[in-house]
Amino acid sequence: MKHILKKEALFVRLTKEEVNNIKTSVLSIDSQAKVYLFGSRVDPTKRGGDIDLLIISKIITRKDLSKIRWSFFEQFGEQKMDIVVDNGSMFSPFVKMIFPKAVQL
Repeated sequence: MKHILKKEALFVRLTKEEVNNIKTSVLSIDSQAKVYLFGSRVDPTKRGGDIDLLIISKIITRKDLSKIRWSFFEQFGEQKMDIVVDNGSMFSPFVKMIFPKAVQL
């Protein structure tokens, strides 16, 4: 059963273990990275949904994204996980759109 974690006055529908796994995987590749959750998992009125992550990093590559997903899947089973990486420029219109409602993990 998923727990709702209160985070900066917003809600995150992931367990503490899931959050820790994601953060540990990302930070093992880039200790300066910032990890944000966005989409339906930050809405306490919704159920289910995929795990949408925004990672701010100048180091993380596409190959690294597979490692992050695999680490999560090994511990919690395969789930739909979308990961967007931005180098911190916030140039992408999509990143500009999602960032205001994203919750830092």
